[in-house]
Amino acid sequence: MEISLREVTKDNWLDVINLQISRQQEDYVAQNAESIAESHFFDHYVNRAIYRGEQVVGFLQYYQELEEGLPDEFYIAQFMVDLKLQGQGIGTEATRLAIAEISQIPECKIISILYMPGHDAMRNFYARFGFVVTEEDENDGVVMELKVRE
Repeated sequence: MEISLREVTKDNWLDVINLQISRQQEDYVAQNAESIAESHFFDHYVNRAIYRGEQVVGFLQYYQELEEGLPDEFYIAQFMVDLKLQGQGIGTEATRLAIAEISQIPECKIISILYMPGHDAMRNFYARFGFVVTEEDENDGVVMELKVRE
């Protein structure tokens, strides 16, 4: 299975926004179209289409935490794999690729993610990559961080 991360462009953005999630996941994941739109107001947001071969199968967005005054922290704001393709290892490989890509950014010392209460499968998923819980709030969600360098 050849998984890659590629820039979201005028040639693939419709494929990205047409990806589907389950009704339950709608409570935990933003719409891809909203994330892409938001990124046009912030130059430091990075959008990546997740490909399996030449097919768009998921979406990932990350950015440097400049608004929070944390220039050494990068936040994975959006991560999803199309509903029909979940459970096939695509998310695992895409996460490895995302960590590798973000870790190459010289300023990056920490990669953080947030998941909402009730979506607890994400805790175990991200823990496999070394993320640890740093904040937990039943209203605001659970923050996990991965230290990539001191």
